Amino acid sequence: MTSEAQRFLWRRPFRAPLVLGLGGVAMVAAALLVAPHASAETARPAPAGILPAQFTKQPLQWQSCGDDTPADLRCATVRAPVDYLRPDAGSLELTFSRLATSVPAKRRGVLFFNPGGPGAPGLEVQWRAERLPKSVLEQYDLIGFDPRGIGRSSPISCGLTGDEAVQSTPYRPEMFDHDVAIARAVAAKCAATPHAGYISTRNTARDMDLIRMMLGERKISYFGVSYGTYLGAAYTQMFPDRTDRVVLDSNLDPARIWRGVFDAMGDGVVDAFDRFTAWTAQRDSTYHFGRTPDTVEKTFWDLAGQVRRHPIDVGGSDYTEQSARSDMANAAISGPQDGAAFIQELQRALRGEPHDLVIPELGGGDDAFTSLFWSVLCNDSSTWPRGRQGALDDINASIRRYPLAGDFLTNVNPCAFWSLTRDEPDLKIANRVPALLVQDEWDLQTPGPMGEGMHRALRGSRLIMVKQGRAHGVYDDGNTCAVEAVNAYLTTGMLPKRDITCTATAAPSRSTGPGRSAADLLGHPLRSR
Repeated sequence: MTSEAQRFLWRRPFRAPLVLGLGGVAMVAAALLVAPHASAETARPAPAGILPAQFTKQPLQWQSCGDDTPADLRCATVRAPVDYLRPDAGSLELTFSRLATSVPAKRRGVLFFNPGGPGAPGLEVQWRAERLPKSVLEQYDLIGFDPRGIGRSSPISCGLTGDEAVQSTPYRPEMFDHDVAIARAVAAKCAATPHAGYISTRNTARDMDLIRMMLGERKISYFGVSYGTYLGAAYTQMFPDRTDRVVLDSNLDPARIWRGVFDAMGDGVVDAFDRFTAWTAQRDSTYHFGRTPDTVEKTFWDLAGQVRRHPIDVGGSDYTEQSARSDMANAAISGPQDGAAFIQELQRALRGEPHDLVIPELGGGDDAFTSLFWSVLCNDSSTWPRGRQGALDDINASIRRYPLAGDFLTNVNPCAFWSLTRDEPDLKIANRVPALLVQDEWDLQTPGPMGEGMHRALRGSRLIMVKQGRAHGVYDDGNTCAVEAVNAYLTTGMLPKRDITCTATAAPSRSTGPGRSAADLLGHPLRSR
């Protein structure tokens, strides 16, 4: 998820709000087929060896990455084809960084990093160096890079303004025509933007291989978080013989890219709410919400109904039923105690007593991030419903399946009207490349079942599941069981003999890095409008 990731709507003074990063669940997730190809198959990349000499013979000129970066972090920029299938059809810039090992005699190779996204810059790797053990740092040059379309790698801008630049908003029937118009405008503006049709996970993986070749390396090792897990999996699929040691943390299920990711998060909300109702029912003598999970659930829906009929005045604005559902979901995700505390807060507010409900101001849009984000999601996948009616049907299905959060998960988005066609089918991930997967069971951005889905796709992998873990970014959360396994694998190259189950600890979560972190895949929380 994060300095720029949006925060959950409900904020209580005694607990910092949880951040939904992969998004966040407040994503509009309905839309259209990106291209006419209906079948999915393994993509065949244009081999780097047959690229024109203008790409394969480029000199590397290392220089400072900037005045505010460490002196030993060096950056270089090379040209890459806009379209690898037609490498003579233009080029763009790729900027990457290197933090060289201090023990050349022990050097094994390079370790690439991607902190998440899509839309996260990745040049700054020194924060990762501060967390890796000496045994790993001595073996690798650490390589960061700004993926194409981001930061210092030919950033794109579709020229989005106003609501167009807002990544996503929850569905409201009275706003649907407005949202359709916005989605159409974004799709049209990106269609007119050079290179937007070539901003994709597949092409970013090809860029990684071009950087590998420029560095003179036979293989790369890789550490990816959140969206970075899908990017890493794509690299293993496209370049299996050039893959060394791979760590994927907080995983996406490749079989659910991209529409299915939102349903996975919806399932995560349902599971969190079920944990809350079960926990609270066992403590009816304390909370008096009901002695069974069903009666606790009814207690909430009765309160939500009261708010629907009589919105609560909060600072001169209406706190609506949608606000209550957003806060209930976020509180349950944070933990059952927070869920119970929220219901108590809502009861006080409805009685006209002092309360801590808030309606925070929503942040503005970001043209660069939103342009990049939708370019990747729309170019990657053909699983989006198409057009206005397709989006509306998808929204209604989501609301029926997820009554607590379906309207936050699903709204019309630019993919419904995306006109940029692709020359390749969806990328299917299915291989036996060795990899180590680490996953928190109750991470909402990338719930445990998505880690299991990645495990099924990468049949040579081992999965470390942290039971009842809630963090997005297992390694940076500091779970000793998981961290030691990752460090051992990166140091020795030996995968565990079998999958590992770890137990969640109470260690405080740590930042997942600079800028947009690993939790920003979808970048928005459950929030009402």
